[in-house]
Amino acid sequence: MFERFMEKTPAIDENEEYFDEAYDEYSDYEEEAPVSSIRAVAPQHEEVSRIATCRPQDFTDIEVFANEFRKDLPVILNLADTADNARQRIADFALGVCYGRGGNLRQISDDVLLMVPYSVELADHGPQKENRLGL
Repeated sequence: MFERFMEKTPAIDENEEYFDEAYDEYSDYEEEAPVSSIRAVAPQHEEVSRIATCRPQDFTDIEVFANEFRKDLPVILNLADTADNARQRIADFALGVCYGRGGNLRQISDDVLLMVPYSVELADHGPQKENRLGL
């Protein structure tokens, strides 16, 4: 059976060169293309298109604003509804989150804090006044 198969198979000349016709269309390209080294590129920050507003009532609500700030979003913390014994703890935690992420924390009023990520520039205009939370 193998012999009959070999009889029907065309003979292959070992000296003849075979190539794929699809390969021929790439023959116009140079053998070696210029190569540049890979380098890190600084990320381009888009304009801020969203600002998160959070109203924590006690210290257990800190995860909500911390997760928003970790997304590099500015966060407005409204402490008007926060229990008095939790206000300073929340403000201290917000300050730590800002510091850890390279951002800033500003007190806007007695009840409102602004958490600003490193990618957002905060310009001060006008006099600064003393605040209750010591920020």
